[in-house]
Amino acid sequence: MWPTEDTPTTSTENLRWQIDCVNEAGRPRSVSVLVMGDRVAMVLPPGVTIVLTPDEARDFSDFLTRSVSLFGAQDH
Repeated sequence: MWPTEDTPTTSTENLRWQIDCVNEAGRPRSVSVLVMGDRVAMVLPPGVTIVLTPDEARDFSDFLTRSVSLFGAQDH
């Protein structure tokens, strides 16, 4: 994941990241995450957008963290 803004910013109004991923066919894609004031938006391939409240974004983050932990446990 990397910020797409070229210049550092202290404002959370314009924060954007792209996360590389692949689709079900293994083709390269990316997911964009944008901070929009008090909301977090995700743009998923092929352009579907999800907008989350701060609580929903925290829940989603927790879900991803748990998923990574479970995935990591399967590797051992």
